[in-house]
Amino acid sequence: MIETSATTMIAAIAKPGETMTAAPELVEIYANEAGAVFQCDRRNRLMLYFAGMLNVLKVDTFLRLKQAVASIDLEQMAANPSRSSDYEIVSVCGCDRCFILSLTELNALRDLLAGAKFGLELNRLLHECLTPLEA
Repeated sequence: MIETSATTMIAAIAKPGETMTAAPELVEIYANEAGAVFQCDRRNRLMLYFAGMLNVLKVDTFLRLKQAVASIDLEQMAANPSRSSDYEIVSVCGCDRCFILSLTELNALRDLLAGAKFGLELNRLLHECLTPLEA
């Protein structure tokens, strides 16, 4: 279900002549029940599909978003009885979207971003190990 929705969203944002050619170039990096992260090698971008919205991010923006979400103290947020701690606003430079997230959404996004980062790092290490050294 996530893949179909994400493909539809990606086709919708593609340029008029690229509707069908944009989706096959995407590689799913990681997905959970809340969304998915895709890699587009053609445009050197990561596509974050979360909460029904698609965000196209440069790699450095993705890493800043991951760091911003990881720096939020979820335990403190859950323990704080004030209404102002029910939601967290996350915004990073380079991302067109401002995320307003509840505790459960933050946890799901944190898992999604961490899983995607792990997948990217693992892919990099495998590529590095399997690529023959140039003499």
